Amino acid sequence: MRHHRIRFFAFVALGVPALAAALASCGDGNSTGSGASAGASAGGNGGAGGGGQGGEGGEGGDLFGDGGTTGCTPGEACGDGGVCTPGGVCCTEDKACGSACCGGDEVCSFQQCVTPGATCIDATECPEGSYCEYALGEPSGMPDGGGGSCQGGVTPATGKCLPQPPECAPGMEPGPNDPITCLAKCEYKPPVGQFEPVLKYAWGDPVAPSTQDSVMMAPIVVQLDDDTCDGVVDERDIPEIVFSTFQTNKYNENGTLHAISIINGQVVEKWTANAGVEAGVSQNHPGRSIAAGNIDGVPGNEIVVCTVPEGRARAYDATGKELWLSAPGTCGMPSLADLDQDGDVEVVVESQILDGKTGATVATLNPANASNVVVSDMDGDGKLDIVAASRIFKGDGTLLVDAGIIASFPAVGDLDKDGVPEVIAVYNNNHELRIWRVDPNEPGGFKIIRTGIDINGTLDPALCPTNSSGYVRGGGPPTVADFNGDGVPDVALAGGVGYAVFDGKKLMDPAIPNPETLLWIRQTQDCSSASTGSSVFDFEGDGKAEVVYADEKMMHVYSGTDGAVLYETCNTNGTLQEYPLVADVDNDGQADIVVVSNSYSGFTCADGSKTAGVRIFGDKNGNWVRTRRVWNQHAYHVTNVEEDGTIPTVELPNYKQPKLNNFRQNVQPAGEFSAPDLVATVFPACGGPTYGLVARVRNIGEASVPSGVNIGFYLDDPANGGVALPGSPVATTKVLYPAEAEDVLLPLPAPPPGVLDGSKPIFVIVDDQSPPHAWHECRTDNNTAQGSGVCEGGPN
Repeated sequence: MRHHRIRFFAFVALGVPALAAALASCGDGNSTGSGASAGASAGGNGGAGGGGQGGEGGEGGDLFGDGGTTGCTPGEACGDGGVCTPGGVCCTEDKACGSACCGGDEVCSFQQCVTPGATCIDATECPEGSYCEYALGEPSGMPDGGGGSCQGGVTPATGKCLPQPPECAPGMEPGPNDPITCLAKCEYKPPVGQFEPVLKYAWGDPVAPSTQDSVMMAPIVVQLDDDTCDGVVDERDIPEIVFSTFQTNKYNENGTLHAISIINGQVVEKWTANAGVEAGVSQNHPGRSIAAGNIDGVPGNEIVVCTVPEGRARAYDATGKELWLSAPGTCGMPSLADLDQDGDVEVVVESQILDGKTGATVATLNPANASNVVVSDMDGDGKLDIVAASRIFKGDGTLLVDAGIIASFPAVGDLDKDGVPEVIAVYNNNHELRIWRVDPNEPGGFKIIRTGIDINGTLDPALCPTNSSGYVRGGGPPTVADFNGDGVPDVALAGGVGYAVFDGKKLMDPAIPNPETLLWIRQTQDCSSASTGSSVFDFEGDGKAEVVYADEKMMHVYSGTDGAVLYETCNTNGTLQEYPLVADVDNDGQADIVVVSNSYSGFTCADGSKTAGVRIFGDKNGNWVRTRRVWNQHAYHVTNVEEDGTIPTVELPNYKQPKLNNFRQNVQPAGEFSAPDLVATVFPACGGPTYGLVARVRNIGEASVPSGVNIGFYLDDPANGGVALPGSPVATTKVLYPAEAEDVLLPLPAPPPGVLDGSKPIFVIVDDQSPPHAWHECRTDNNTAQGSGVCEGGPN
């Protein structure tokens, strides 16, 4: 098959028509060189150039020295079909690169001659600072053996590693008609104050038989399989949402574990796992939390659930196959951590430390008061400790300190930013917030900062029925974040009658009485459990966090500054300790809200309907900023897990990291406003059984763009009456990261008149008639490209 090779300065370096015209081809037939011949794009071979290497597919051409010959006049004839660069060097078109000519195996990449590196499937296989250039490799092939599980359902294209182009210096961005020598800053900053969530995806049916789609636990988001077919499970894949369901009102028995994912805009159920109801079998507890990450040291992630009635932990692999079952104990909110920093991950549950590989008991714990546990370095020795609401254990399970208070739900944050973290503890039985910390200078090695803070604030517990949980108790797992944008973390939690936020500065000031530490409170309804959690995210990137919370009837989004209601929607829920979370679940570069609900209870929406299952919300206008593609456990705090599910050997203290010092808040990665910028070139696919046109679509922005971008092919300029070619548009099939490109083929077995002879130009338009999408390009004035359908050597 004879391939048409587009010029390297045009598709690797992204040269523009103005530059191509400047490198006009002409010849004097006398150019020679002492080095190897570079060859020509489709004509000219190496000939006798001192042991040089011939060009691909060429024949009968003149000789050019390795790296070209000097002495020609830019814009005048040189060589045999050669071009004279602006630097006065004559070479074949495929070696022209800015003012010079590339020699040997070099290619022109962003106006620099470079030698391609190793073959790659994506940039993760390239050295730091490099990307995978697919124009130098093999195109994608036939459907993969996994039945189309890869993006696009094909075996992946390969490329060669090339150096990442530099970032343009301020004021030095290339103009619209200049060759691209660097990547310009590319950002999209969403407007503030236009908060419009919409339902993007949903799993579950509120009227399913036996209410079998009911969910009443905090889901997780983690990578489980290789969607990109690059042989690696990493953050480039599309994450899975993992959760447990129950039937009727049996939320304490026989849970079914589900893994779902968003593939090509559709919810796909990957697998389910159910331990069964046979006698002697530990069932999965559908009301307890789960955790996920790489716990066995083998590439890929695993899932840990709690069982009933023995309180064991059970591990599954990424396909839903059971790996191990621990000894009986207490299991409510598993956490994953490398406690001894030896490269082996431990699973921490309320009563035990477990070996991540085998589930064997490493040490036993007694957190007291039925407290859940989280993991953090609390004494500043650089090693992780296990934190219960009233006790702290070292990583080996030995007791570090016992504060002697009664509390159940802990969180960690440095509320006065002195480098020493506080334990934020909730005493649910008395709807009370308590704060303490390790202090070796105090008796017992601890200091109580606050007790007796009534989380109901000014609200009357009688808003709940007498003797209900919300009437007599209250307080779920706390959240730590900077709600009011003053640079200091605050504390938030939900009770039976309200959602309250307490000012971090005031909490640490002993001169301020307890009632005056309240920043704001909003009335809610959770009379059934009075112990739900919440999560936090800065959706608009303005430095102020928004609250996402769900009670028995509604999902609420509050302004962190003053508690103003930004959004509410019906969400029926019997409630335990679950909460909505924020992550990028479809890998589209924008945050999503994941919320669960159930239909077993008597709670209904205003119209009498109910909700059940898992729902994912995004912004109507695509204005939410980027976030991580992971939320791997109930006690998520960013530094506990990498985006690919790796549990760090040495976990950085969250409370000491810039822009963190939070708990149950997801964050924007560096460049939260980074955006994609798609450009294209077009050329014919010649010599094969079927003629076609190829649009090489490249992302020259600073953020990835999802697959499914429509590329329109037109005969003549569509702005002046040009018509779409048969089969147009054609969608991209892979995520494009910065500098990466994909060839999009439009087969044309019967090309319309004007295509093959070039009498009419070919136009391509990027993002042409695409369905509405959440992502924004930083610019769209470069989305149209013009080319020719003429095959070198005549018609196809």
